Amino acid sequence: MAGYLIEHPPKPSMTRWRCINSLKNDPLTIIINCSWDNKRFVIPAASDHNDGLHGYTTLYELIKKVKAQIPTLYMWEEVGGVALTCGANHIFSSEWEETMLCRLIHNTEVEMPTEVLEDGREAVVVTIGYADGVKKE
Repeated sequence: MAGYLIEHPPKPSMTRWRCINSLKNDPLTIIINCSWDNKRFVIPAASDHNDGLHGYTTLYELIKKVKAQIPTLYMWEEVGGVALTCGANHIFSSEWEETMLCRLIHNTEVEMPTEVLEDGREAVVVTIGYADGVKKE
């Protein structure tokens, strides 16, 4: 049907379109969920965003903030195969140093998992674990 414009309703996540610079510069709160023992770590722990967690933060910098609290990560580094997952996005540890947090947590196709914390902040849930095990969950 030449000449006709078919209008499709926008996907729910597409109605919240934002400039990429806005996604990079927004202060963020992340919950890291360990797939092997279900421990959870909130970054930053306080509602003060002076911790420097933004969309441009690399995944390696994010993991450094909780690595001392997760001794299992030292073993995973030796073995390899650990990944961070958020929604449909999976990023392996070999890519953490170059990948920004905004690339993991923003997806236009799938709603990202979020939770509201006791202090009122909205946090994005990121799961860390063995790549095959995280994908099946």
